[in-house]
Order: sequence, then C-alpha cells, then structure tokens
Amino acid sequence: MTTLRRLYRLTDGVRCLTSGSGATALLRWPHAEKFGRLTPREHTVLRELVDDRSITELTALCPAGSTTALVAALARGGWTETTVVCGERRLYSTRTRWPPRRPPVPARPGRLSRFASVGRDGDGMLVASPTAARSLRIADTRLLETVMTAGASHPPSGLPAEAAQWLLTDLEDAGLLAGAEETDELRGAQWSPHELAFHHDSRLRRDHLMGEDFGGTYWAKGRFDPPPARHPAWATADITLHRPDPERLHAQDPPLSAVMERRRSIRSYADDDPLTVEELGEFLFRTARVRTTGQDTGLEVSDRPWPAGGAAHELEVYPLVHNVQGLPPGLYHYDPHGHGLSRVPATATHLRWLMTSAAAGMNGGATPQVLFVIATRYGRLSWKYRAMAYALTLKHVGVLQQTMYLAATAMGLAPCALGVGDADAFAAATGLDVLEETSVGEFALGRPPSPEHGEDGGAA
Repeated sequence: MTTLRRLYRLTDGVRCLTSGSGATALLRWPHAEKFGRLTPREHTVLRELVDDRSITELTALCPAGSTTALVAALARGGWTETTVVCGERRLYSTRTRWPPRRPPVPARPGRLSRFASVGRDGDGMLVASPTAARSLRIADTRLLETVMTAGASHPPSGLPAEAAQWLLTDLEDAGLLAGAEETDELRGAQWSPHELAFHHDSRLRRDHLMGEDFGGTYWAKGRFDPPPARHPAWATADITLHRPDPERLHAQDPPLSAVMERRRSIRSYADDDPLTVEELGEFLFRTARVRTTGQDTGLEVSDRPWPAGGAAHELEVYPLVHNVQGLPPGLYHYDPHGHGLSRVPATATHLRWLMTSAAAGMNGGATPQVLFVIATRYGRLSWKYRAMAYALTLKHVGVLQQTMYLAATAMGLAPCALGVGDADAFAAATGLDVLEETSVGEFALGRPPSPEHGEDGGAA
C-alpha cells in the first residue's frame, strides 16, 4: 500500500519582506511576524513553500534541524497549511486559524464537537468550528465516516490503515473533537451551535480579506441585477398617509434628553381610544420615510430617518392593523417613497397566526393596535456585502426599533419592541419567497391606557 506524506505550503496571500539589516518578516493583513535573520538556505525553504513540499524535499535544500525548526515556527504562527497525500491522491488538508489558539482538550471517548460543521466546499468537504484551532478540508470522501464517528468506525477501505489515525490525530489537534467545556461549563453551554457559528462567520477574521470576500465587495455587480429600491410587489400605494409639518414637530416635540429618559416598553392599550390613521401616518413619516435618493455603483440608495449600511435600506415595514381609527383591519405594506400604504391580500387565518406569534413575546396578553412586521429584502444588502450582510440587517432592525421607540415616546404612544416572530407566518400571509424577503423583527404600537387604569410597562 502507498505510504502517506504530509506536505506544507504558505497560506495564500502571505508576503515575505527582508529589511536592510537582513531581518525577515512575514505579512498577511492584519498580521505580521518577525523571524529574525534567516540563512540563505532558510530563505530558499521559504521560497519553495509557495507550493506543496514535504519535509524530505525541504531538507534537501537546508539542514534538517533548521528546516524542521523553521517549518514548526511557521505552523505555530498560522502561516502554513498542510495536505496529507497518499501517492498523488490528496486525502485532506488543514488550515490554521489566526490568531493561533490552543485547541480544547477533547473528552473521552472521542466524538465530533457539537460546534463543528461539515459542509460542501467545492469538490471537497469542509470541517470547521468557531472554537477550533484549525479547519480541515476532506478531499477523499472515504474519510468522512472517520470524521463523523471520530474514529469509532472501521478504517476506510482502499486507504492505508494509518490514514484514519492521521486524520483522527489532526481532528484532535485542531480542536474539532468535543471537549467537556461545551456542555459542563457556562462559557460553552450558553452558545447554541448556530449562534456561535453566526457570530464567528460574520465578524472580520484573518481568513477574510476586506473588500475581497468580506465587506462591501460589490461581488454581484455584472452577474446579477441589483434589486430595486422600491418594493416590486407593492409598488403602488392604495392609501396616501398624512404628512405632518416638520417645523411643527421641531417646535413642539420634547427635547431628545427628555424623550430618552421617558422611553419605556408599554404593553397595554386604551382599546376604547385607538390610534388614528393620521397618527399612524405621522409615526411612519418620522421613522421610515425616504428623504432623498441616490446611486451607489448601480445600486439605488436612499436617505431615511434611521441610518443603514451603504444606505441600501433593505428593510420593509408591514403594519398589521388591529385597531386603528379610520383604517380597516388587515396587513399593509408601507411605501417609504410615496408615504402610503398598500393592502396585502392575506386570509384571516394567516393574519391571526402572524399577530399571535409576535404577541407571544409580550407580557399580559394584550393585542397591539398596530404590529409592525419588519422584513428584509436581503438581496439589497448581499448584492454589495459579503459575509456580513445578515448580521448587518439585524443591526438595522435594532436601529429602526430604537428610532420607533423615540418617535412613539415623543408622540405619547405605547411602544414595545418584540423579541420573537414567525417567518413562516409572514411568508404565508404575504406569499413572498423566503429567500428574497423574510421577516426579521416586530414592533408593537398603540395608545397607552389612561393613568387611572395604569399601564403594563417595563424597564425594557
């Protein structure tokens, strides 16, 4: 049977610099590491590592002791990736995370970490975890059973017996096997796998390159048309809303400091004194209207009362009206360009489902006079941004909700941001494709009860 070999190479994007004094440093934004004065033969090793090389091949160029020490130092700093081959066939490769971290101690018997994910990566499979020191890419899928069972199954047929053991050792060294802290300590048990993966993958890391595979790359330009700024399904408003006089608002509104101090979540309503359609129009004018429009590399952008990344403004507001004077109950879409409402055809069953699922996050069981369902037309962000678009849309939800809190408080209304909602209920009510538009937040509004009746407020 053909023996196994481990090959080393510098990670893509690494640059080598030598100062006038002869000192050598490696660079890959945002990391740099000094390696001191290297010998000419050690420099030859560095140059060879732009391609896969075995230790045997490298020691033919430089004394074995120097070669081994240099390769070990490169591995510790996360400058190299390795590939295990059987003859000419690639079995799997490893890539070190940066900053280099100590892998967790695996529990016994060994099993795959609950934070680990296994997914398609080109023509191979990627095994990764936010807590691991390295990721593994499986090129030979016969090794997948070894990954999933952490070596508990029989060795894969057609490969040397050592292949499974090498892989198991690398899984353990990488920190991809389960450790006790995952479930026995709060720092691990507090994270669900999808939340930790989302946090990890949406933050800038060394293996992300700003402007290339992370951030505002405009990766879809020339490949897909940018989604229009105006919602295509509800482009024409059926109901024109009241526009307040901005000068009157400036003159009569309480100071910002007073509004912020008075802000509370209020979860009860004066059902015999509902909001008026004029107040609903003023609230949406204050919080969500389009003030000006523009262009950004082919993407239509706009300026609104709340800030948004790239001014893309991907969020859409859907008022679910329960009790508003002058407006029939039902689901509406707010047109921020024309400041109007379009009726969304939805069955009574779907509307109850949508309201009930959101109101489950409120104490007291009161039904909001208006429930604003906030949806994202995700493509408006992801057309430009890579790896961070969904995290950005959730941040936008928070910004819009705070804007709604402040406007409602200034108007003397009862606001409450909600922590739960049902995306399936929104899809059923609107008939929209969940891959194109889905609900991501909810906000309840109404008129607060009179002081003699008290109010169910909170510190939230």
